[in-house]
Amino acid sequence: MRGSGPGGQAVNKTNNCVFLRHLPTGITVKCHLHRLASKNRIEARKILLDKLDVHLNGDQSIAAQTKLLDQKKSTERKRRQSKLQEMKKSWQSREQSEENAENTK
Repeated sequence: MRGSGPGGQAVNKTNNCVFLRHLPTGITVKCHLHRLASKNRIEARKILLDKLDVHLNGDQSIAAQTKLLDQKKSTERKRRQSKLQEMKKSWQSREQSEENAENTK
């Protein structure tokens, strides 16, 4: 199958695009990332496997689980940053109040 996209004559004259279809579910994958059809076939199978996992397992798929873990890490990082900022603000206000108390004496 011929690929499409940028590349000019090199893309137009070579048949290295791969098109895979999972018949029971009807999921299709077209891959034209590499110059070699064998690499494109391997890549297309990986993509098809990921799509099948999401289709069949839904929230329990590997992609959904990694996304959930990334979200948890992000919220934890934000929580820690806000806690640190609040501690810095309280320390600065405490230092300023002590400095003002020393200057008034």
